[in-house]
Amino acid sequence: MDKYLKHIFGLFAGLVCLVIYILTLNPSVTFIDSGELAAVVYTFGVPHPTGYPLFLIIGYIVSHLPLPGSVIYRLNMLSAVESAAAVVVTYYSALILIESVFNILMNTKAKKQINKKNKKSENTETEDPHKKSIISVYSLVICLLGFFTAICTGLTKTFWFGATQIEVYALHSLFISLIIFYSIRILVNINVPVRKNWVMLFILLGLSAANHSTTIYFIPALLYLFYLQYSSDKLYAKKLIPLGALMIPGLLLYAVLIISSSAFPYLNWSDVQNISNLPGHLRGSDFSQLMFSSTSRFSENASTFFKGLPGEFAIIPLAFSVAGFLFLWKTFKNFVIYIILCFIFTLLYSFNYNTVEINSFYLLVFYLISLILPIGVVYLISFGSPQTIFTGKNEPKNSTVKIVIVGLILSIFSAAYNYKENDNSSNYANVDFTVNTLNSLPDNSILVSYEWAYIYSSSLYFQLVEKLRPDVKVFNIKFLSAPWYLNTISKYYPDVYENIKPEADEYLKVYDKDEKIIVPKLTALVKAFIDKCSAKFPVYFTIDMVFNKEMKQFFANYILKPTGFVYKIEPKNSPYDNSAGVNTLNSTFRKFEPISKHKATMFKVIPGMYFETAYYHYNNKNIELSLKFIDKALEFDPAFTDALKLKSKITSELKK
Repeated sequence: MDKYLKHIFGLFAGLVCLVIYILTLNPSVTFIDSGELAAVVYTFGVPHPTGYPLFLIIGYIVSHLPLPGSVIYRLNMLSAVESAAAVVVTYYSALILIESVFNILMNTKAKKQINKKNKKSENTETEDPHKKSIISVYSLVICLLGFFTAICTGLTKTFWFGATQIEVYALHSLFISLIIFYSIRILVNINVPVRKNWVMLFILLGLSAANHSTTIYFIPALLYLFYLQYSSDKLYAKKLIPLGALMIPGLLLYAVLIISSSAFPYLNWSDVQNISNLPGHLRGSDFSQLMFSSTSRFSENASTFFKGLPGEFAIIPLAFSVAGFLFLWKTFKNFVIYIILCFIFTLLYSFNYNTVEINSFYLLVFYLISLILPIGVVYLISFGSPQTIFTGKNEPKNSTVKIVIVGLILSIFSAAYNYKENDNSSNYANVDFTVNTLNSLPDNSILVSYEWAYIYSSSLYFQLVEKLRPDVKVFNIKFLSAPWYLNTISKYYPDVYENIKPEADEYLKVYDKDEKIIVPKLTALVKAFIDKCSAKFPVYFTIDMVFNKEMKQFFANYILKPTGFVYKIEPKNSPYDNSAGVNTLNSTFRKFEPISKHKATMFKVIPGMYFETAYYHYNNKNIELSLKFIDKALEFDPAFTDALKLKSKITSELKK
């Protein structure tokens, strides 16, 4: 069994996590980037910065395979498979790490007895059965430790979250696991280097960089790795320098974005067919306001990170990882320094970001903390004397039992602790809101949003992939500041663009000038967009657009009429509309718990918009219709205080 034992455990660890990922998988689009990423890979466009060309290629292939299920479900499933593969790689990394530590510790006769190979003999009856038993138990202990480590890693909160939806972070998790796997192999063989390990490391770095820019977080640790190799064998280390060219094929994948952009797809971020725009896209120029924003953001992110760290690992496993970290310092210091360098660079860089998905930027840190879990388990179950696991009387068998018990507790607790938050199997919140909103709008209308995370991103998927209501023009008002977005409007909505062309031309002339020059031109462009479009089309705003302080200056000459899920912009003298929102009374929403920030927002928006529409009709004396909208709000949220109060008020008035 020894020959196949480690592979069986590794595959089983991946399978266990894959089953859990499938059970908790998002059935459709969710919040933030989900809709945009699904739409961009399906149409082979240019994704938002920093581009993700490898993700784009893989996603395009998977989304067009003749497989069952919707396009978005297949892409969500792809993330589950990639994450499960990372779990398998984690298992093998854990094996190498555990065995390396044991080899350092076991410098007694017991070590020699365990590691000594059985000499081949024609008379197999002369083999020592006790010796074979010790070797077998030794293998079993290591495999069990690796198995439970892999599962606990796969069930950490952020890792698991990335496995349940289309995102670049699932593939990034796989690359993190592979880069660390080969890094550990290099560290273990630093005095007897293996060229293959370095070759694979450089190739993986290039491919990883073609998927996500946070691959740069490895740089200090990898430089340290090279320093160790140089200290061990200067001549060999110098021969490694040309291997850096192996990263080039991966990096050249960014040329795919130029090819894609040249076809001018609907999603054409930064318009990189103009190669001079590519560096800005790779730097994330469109998101520059999200980086290095302020000292307060750094402090806030740091505080949130450390407060949330125990919950990331379901609390208990973190204690074992801390013990493992301390013990590794005594036994495998080079790897600890590697870890520390990854920690410092990742956190110092990531703390500067102002983004809702900040936890995904910490994946490298979370992953390394999980990987050292087995060392802590060995240290704690042996009461600080790990070498006794194979030297004490009956200790090997006793240790196996202890590891199984502790491993099961950690794995089950991790699954239970993070299950509810990562169970997205019935997450239709944004789906239902987007579909119902699009279907409620009249033909050839315009819908304008402010936020990216909700209806705008998901509408990209439904309109570009599932062809739902392609007649409705959906815009994000903030993107008017991006030249590539104005080009998209010009190409795909020429009837809209001709209305704003004078203001757009004036803005584009000063786009790269001083902010004092840009702001007035951009303000004029936004005003022209709202004024001229509303004069020609039915124009609707999402709630985030209406309640944004920056936007209020543009509504002074209008009324904003609630119409079920959105607001319609109309002149101030517009008469009462007794049909406002009526077509949304038959809309249905699947129930969900507001256990995340975005779900909580949606839980307020849906009944809130019904209530706003109810109040509009109430103010215009249409009591019967007002009550219908109140009932819809209470149907969604029976505890909605404002709706209950208005219903009580109406009831009292009717009794008089």
